[in-house]
Amino acid sequence: MLNFFLRSLPDKFLFMFKSKFPVAVFIVNYNMPERADALFEHLNKKAKWPIDIYLIDNGSDIKSPSKYTNIYIKNNIQTCRGWLKGIEEAKKSKKKYLAYMFLITSANFTGEACPITPMASFLIRNPDAVGIHPALTKDSTTAWEHLITRKIKYPRKTWMIDNIASVYRRDWFDSIGWFDKDLIYAWGIDVETCYLARRQNRSIWVDERVLVRKITDIGYKMKRMRMDAKRRRELAWVNTNEVLSKKYGWDFWTKLTQDHIDESMR
Repeated sequence: MLNFFLRSLPDKFLFMFKSKFPVAVFIVNYNMPERADALFEHLNKKAKWPIDIYLIDNGSDIKSPSKYTNIYIKNNIQTCRGWLKGIEEAKKSKKKYLAYMFLITSANFTGEACPITPMASFLIRNPDAVGIHPALTKDSTTAWEHLITRKIKYPRKTWMIDNIASVYRRDWFDSIGWFDKDLIYAWGIDVETCYLARRQNRSIWVDERVLVRKITDIGYKMKRMRMDAKRRRELAWVNTNEVLSKKYGWDFWTKLTQDHIDESMR
């Protein structure tokens, strides 16, 4: 009843209830403290929606951890398990979060407005929506061109979102068992999570009111990684193929990227 009431409120009144719907933000950092610091500071300064930031140091061994680190992992366990460690810590707080936000350090928000409020309020108003992601700037580097901004001023439905700055409804994300911990390099977790949403007739969105820039391989270009980008991509694809083919069959990629999709989502 409360949620139905809130969905009908104008924005200025919905905002009065924001304290009931905090968002947990998970930033995994590995040897990129200056970018982790910048993300933390930007969100702390610009967020008008209540957030708790869990800044996870994933075994940094070239640079010191971010000064805002509140979760330390001694030895690197790769991106996916770093995020999962963040969720485990968030669960200990006993807070009933509205959503989980997953951020990487190769992302940075553009603009001066709060990046959280539009997406959080959208999830409250649209109970079928389980995931939402800022649009990517035109100069972002990504293979997922459907995420690049189309320069409109409202959210648009899509078939899949990446985990550059993804926001997932907490109760739904908990219900699917989070990301698959065996997809350690975080490849495949995006297409699988969004496939599960579509299979349940839930919706995924790109929020064109919020923009984020993504710079691919910045950590490798800055000599902050223990392997080169080409080698990591090779290992990530082997891992993705091994894990998802066991779950969905040899044609897993076709299933996860084509099933339960109509052209309006492309």
